Amino acid sequence: MDLLHNNLVNYSFMAILLSMVLYWSSVAFPKVQLLLRMARIGLGTSNIILCIIITERWIDTRHFPLSNLYESLLFLTWCTTFINLLLEFRTKNSLTGSLITPLATFILAFASLVLPTNMQKATSLVPALQSNWLVMHVSIIMAS
Repeated sequence: MDLLHNNLVNYSFMAILLSMVLYWSSVAFPKVQLLLRMARIGLGTSNIILCIIITERWIDTRHFPLSNLYESLLFLTWCTTFINLLLEFRTKNSLTGSLITPLATFILAFASLVLPTNMQKATSLVPALQSNWLVMHVSIIMAS
């Protein structure tokens, strides 16, 4: 399970990094629409992979995965990519992607490369956090 998780995080990081380069290229070369399409596909792929990672950790630990810094950063990255895709769909502006994807790239890079492996492990919740309000409270705070 750890190997699958690590591979999924690496694939997501590669997709976000590639999307960032493609978004920047689409801003530099606005007439080449293929760059923008490929950037959106890469960001959508990364978003789906992050959703799979979060869901997998949710099933594994039996609670919404926001109990440690690593899980919170994964969720924050998922939120930023999801909001970016929504903003692009509404505004039809590629500039949002070229501004938001570096943020998502750096968050995911910090979470997967800088944090030690013992902080990346899924743990059970302490009794004080075993509440149904945790999911709503933390997810709203992180998304806002």
